[in-house]
Amino acid sequence: LKRTMLEFSDLPYQFIPPKPNNFIIHLGRIVNRFIGLKSKNHRLKEINLDGLTEFQKIAKEKDARFIILPNHPTHSDPQVITEVCRRMKKKPSFMAAYDVFARNKFVSWFMPRIGAFSVDREGSDRKAMKCAAQILEEGQYPLVIFPEGNVYFCNDRVSPFAEGAAYIGLRTQHKLGEDAPVYAVPISLKYTFIEDVRESVISNLDEIAKKFNTSLSSEKPIIEEITRISILTLSEFLQKHDYSLPENNINVDNLINDAVEQIIIKLEKEIGITVKKEQNLISRIRKIRSKIHSIRIDLEKQKEHAHAADLADEAMLALRMLGYSGGYATNNPSLDRIAETVARLREDIHSEGAPPVGQRKVLAKICQPIDLRQYVIPNEKISKDSIIKLTEEFEKSVQGGINESNTKIHSHGSKVF
Repeated sequence: LKRTMLEFSDLPYQFIPPKPNNFIIHLGRIVNRFIGLKSKNHRLKEINLDGLTEFQKIAKEKDARFIILPNHPTHSDPQVITEVCRRMKKKPSFMAAYDVFARNKFVSWFMPRIGAFSVDREGSDRKAMKCAAQILEEGQYPLVIFPEGNVYFCNDRVSPFAEGAAYIGLRTQHKLGEDAPVYAVPISLKYTFIEDVRESVISNLDEIAKKFNTSLSSEKPIIEEITRISILTLSEFLQKHDYSLPENNINVDNLINDAVEQIIIKLEKEIGITVKKEQNLISRIRKIRSKIHSIRIDLEKQKEHAHAADLADEAMLALRMLGYSGGYATNNPSLDRIAETVARLREDIHSEGAPPVGQRKVLAKICQPIDLRQYVIPNEKISKDSIIKLTEEFEKSVQGGINESNTKIHSHGSKVF
């Protein structure tokens, strides 16, 4: 199953540790700031940063450690966070998917030297987890983790956070004790187009339509056409993964929810989860992912790790599909949301990323840092409830920052398509 659109599943995994080099970090930041962010791959004209003053107050604390947790709505996020960290006067170490390192020889050489290390999303990567904990414990470099794990092209609505970041943060805080605070620093990234890109979006949607031997209607509203083509895309996607399709279903939300429920029921049965009637699909996926994560970090269940990785793939498929539902573009058919949905369709069909269709800016908000000492009781083991509660706190904080940024946007992207 495909969890991310830029994947190199045929390559054997090997852990790549960080090898930070101050000269390379400095040079990389200059290139990123003056060339990379403005290039055709990112097309970012400006980054507006909020919350820096509040962060600087705790940054002065002696022995403080930081784990930075941004949302992951686009492929430009690592570059944006690199610039945000420069302004924070921090040189971070990124946990990055192995396929990023495997793109070419230069990238595989460059990434470790700016402090990045690999993680294997195909299995339980104890080396990556140990490395992340060690970086956070040593405190020389803040640790950056994207808790959503993948790019979902759903900038206004965060996808459920994985619990790995909370687990690493709490374990490190527990080990260090009261005198060395570990701060989680959620960062909200909100991108918006600053030019009218309607023609490019329509052109891309028409290209997708032709792939399904149909054409884009110029008479019907764009949202109706997106719905129709989304159903065609999802139907093909489900069939490829051997899931049955609801018959005569022309409602995209019903199609998604029915198909996702098939996956969820299968997973719940597989891992022995009892469902409460009032639980929605997102809550059920969150519970499934939590249970799978607990299996994958349990050293006494190593024989189950490979199968747990397959189950994690299934859960990720369900989560990615749910990103199409809930009226994301229908309820607010802004240029930004329509463009995101079409970009997601393109990526799901072609299995490769595409550069943004126009000039953008990003509002980056450093949210209120969270002191992890509040979640750790000395001489007591870290509880599963603490990990779940903290993960939800991260998620709530990032979503709140996005909502706040949206109140300040009056760009082309915020207007009705």
